[in-house]
Amino acid sequence: MSRFADKLAGKKIAVIGGSSGIGFGAAEILVESGAQVIIISSSQDKVDDAVKRLSGRVQGLVGNVRDEAAFTQLLVSIAPLDHLVFSSVDKIIRGALADADLDEAKYLFGVKFWGSVVPAALAKYDIVKPGGSLTLTSGGAALRPKKGATLGSALNAGVITLTTALADELTEKKIRVNTVVPGLVKTELWDKLGHTKEKQEELFESGAAKLPVGFVATPDHIAEAYLYVVRADYANGTTIVIGKSFVEVPRLET
Repeated sequence: MSRFADKLAGKKIAVIGGSSGIGFGAAEILVESGAQVIIISSSQDKVDDAVKRLSGRVQGLVGNVRDEAAFTQLLVSIAPLDHLVFSSVDKIIRGALADADLDEAKYLFGVKFWGSVVPAALAKYDIVKPGGSLTLTSGGAALRPKKGATLGSALNAGVITLTTALADELTEKKIRVNTVVPGLVKTELWDKLGHTKEKQEELFESGAAKLPVGFVATPDHIAEAYLYVVRADYANGTTIVIGKSFVEVPRLET
């Protein structure tokens, strides 16, 4: 057995938010690396679809990170894990702060920020084994805050700060904590902004022209960062930026 190629063989890894987008890409690459993957999502239909798309090679469970008690019980039921990946997000927050629906923003913070806190706070239950890892997901707006992304910048910066402090806090548990910061990515989240497919393609073409690689990433490209940080035993408290995260893209009208 190769100690590099088979490093994740048989490892038990849960991917929260693994039924679509970047989370699905992370789940897929971890499965391909030989891991025993559990996908967790709030939608039974999405879980079933993800399990089908991965040819039944993963286990799928339904759980809502906003229901702390029930979600805690769910994670305890599948413990101990070798690694835990959090990539759950309900929607991209865009637009001027003055126009923001603050109730909606609080909901989104509840999913991505507080959703990250819930599994992180469960160290007392030994959800993740010593020597394992917790990988969170931030966003490029955290690194270059600008108008039109005030709330998104604050949300994603909070995840990075959480990562740095939590890595130190979990030192005695020997659990590594890192964050992946994706650049511009084509995912289903763009559909929730209300843009047509044609408008989305305009946005991606504009973004691609500003990127050194000349194209906009898909979840498959971003998945490489998750694979790295899960495998890299020496990575702790780090922010893994994949893709130029500060591309200016036009705000398109529906």
